[in-house]
Formats: sequence, C-alpha cells, structure tokens
Amino acid sequence: MSPRRLLAACAVTVTAAVGLVATPAFAGGYFQTQTDLNLRYCQWLNNSQCSVILTIPNGQSVYLNCWAPGSSVNGDTVWYNAFYGNASGMLAGDYVNTGHDPNPAVSRCV
Repeated sequence: MSPRRLLAACAVTVTAAVGLVATPAFAGGYFQTQTDLNLRYCQWLNNSQCSVILTIPNGQSVYLNCWAPGSSVNGDTVWYNAFYGNASGMLAGDYVNTGHDPNPAVSRCV
C-alpha cells in the first residue's frame, strides 16, 4: 500500500473513531428550574390539570429522564418526565432551563 493510501486509511479510521466517541448517549441529564415549578402526576395526558405531587423551588436541579408532547404552556408543548429528590412526575418544559425543547440530551419517552 502506498504511503498516501495508508495515510488516507488512517484518517478515515481516526475520524470514524472520534465520531463514535462524540455521539451523545441520550440518557437524560440535570437541568435547573427557572421558577417555582409543579411536578405533576399525569397518567395519560401531560397538562396543567394533572394532580400536583410537589412544588420544586426556583433554581433547583432536576433530572430530566425523557420528554413527551403535551398541552401548550406559553407555546411550549414539551413535557419532561423528571426526578426531584425521591419524587418523579411530569413537568412543563417551558419552566426548565434546557436551552431548547426538547433538549437533544434527553430522549423521547416510549
């Protein structure tokens, strides 16, 4: 194999390996609330009519497990399945500092 072809083959291999390492895991992540926020129990529909489990104070870190579409809150229809302390439930994406809804680090709920 010529040195030029060997160099090209190495470049392709390194690029492929870096691409594999840089691929996000889509495993969820921690994000901060932007206001006092209700964590809700929603069995079938994600909306503000679901019962409140607890209120998460402004500025707290919550773990967003996955997202699902729901009723619009200030034009945002993304709702997240979240964990806070020992509680879990759904919360409106508009009130969490995710940068963009749905946040690409958080997978869709299945």
